[in-house]
Amino acid sequence: MKQKKYTYTILILLFLAGSNLYSQKMKNYGDLEVHTDGQIGLYNSLENDGYFFSNSGLVGFYGETYFDVSGVIKPKLYDLEIANTSNIFLNIPIVVSNNANFIIGDLQTSKVESSNHLDFTPTAFSNGASDFSKVNGFVKADVSDRFMFPIGDADYLRPLSAETTDINSEFTAGYLFEDSTNTYPFSNNQEVANINTNEYWILEGSNKVSITINWNDRSSIESITEDINQLRIVGFEISTSEWKNLGGIGSTGNLASGFLTSSSFIPDEYAAITFGVLPIDEVEQPKLPLNGYHYIISPNGDGINDFFVIEELAEFENNVLHIYDRNGLLVYEAKNYINEFNGETGKSIAAIDRDSGLAQGIYYYIAAVNGGEFVLQGYLYIDR
Repeated sequence: MKQKKYTYTILILLFLAGSNLYSQKMKNYGDLEVHTDGQIGLYNSLENDGYFFSNSGLVGFYGETYFDVSGVIKPKLYDLEIANTSNIFLNIPIVVSNNANFIIGDLQTSKVESSNHLDFTPTAFSNGASDFSKVNGFVKADVSDRFMFPIGDADYLRPLSAETTDINSEFTAGYLFEDSTNTYPFSNNQEVANINTNEYWILEGSNKVSITINWNDRSSIESITEDINQLRIVGFEISTSEWKNLGGIGSTGNLASGFLTSSSFIPDEYAAITFGVLPIDEVEQPKLPLNGYHYIISPNGDGINDFFVIEELAEFENNVLHIYDRNGLLVYEAKNYINEFNGETGKSIAAIDRDSGLAQGIYYYIAAVNGGEFVLQGYLYIDR
């Protein structure tokens, strides 16, 4: 019975797509399931008022025409793929239980409130997020260890990485390229001497978490400090209506680009998060965030951090590593990686001269183990 229902539904979908690809709206009022290696491609809007579920297989949003996903019931998908140059707007949440693959175009949500979002289950992850494909809005994730939120605005990927020791902690994150002080005013205090007014993140959740965020040239860090050792992650505390220092491990990078990790805090106690500057007398010597999640390599031949070493991968023979620059360009890939990356591109990467080293700055890595059984991903900073 289930196989017949599945085949019937796919035929209806193909009929709608073939009759008038860009003017029709796909309306699901019944029971639509994707099984095994099934694949569905949507090229126009989806109104989902019925059961839409996949325990395997792929659902893709494709085309060149802007469309939306609406309805009263959120689709629950296994693999999701985004390849639409005009973007897709979510009027309802979409749940992903395995992989969200970003190719081109953004998933967009409201930035006024976070109820509509891309929702990742505890075993899910994203792949390929870049300046050209990401979530321009809110992402929700059930985090049991680590997760990188593939968020940003229309122009840039501005991810937020979360790490928690609490099991099955739900967090929701979004990014805004706006002056936070329009809503959350700043006044100099004993903890924070100045803050970045170019951008801020929103993070919701009731469990303790440590986060990592990065800055780029658009952040204009040089406008608030000339010393990155003064930088800290700061949050607007709801109870006091003041910006507070969220602590951290210290800065990695330079004034043009870098990343910073916070101490543990409870997100629901803070309305906004950005970069701040400590008073000069509060600055301590920085520590490098070499915590098995984010890394720094300095390939200068001194024997210290010359190679990208992921200790966890030594326990598994089957792994695949990809490294991307901030635009989402793949600059290195390796199967069964054994700590050989030293800042140069791999032989199979044709887009960059493999005989010259990669430029100093931030890169993102994703390491899939045992065919995607679990994934490690985070920031990598090349220091030259």
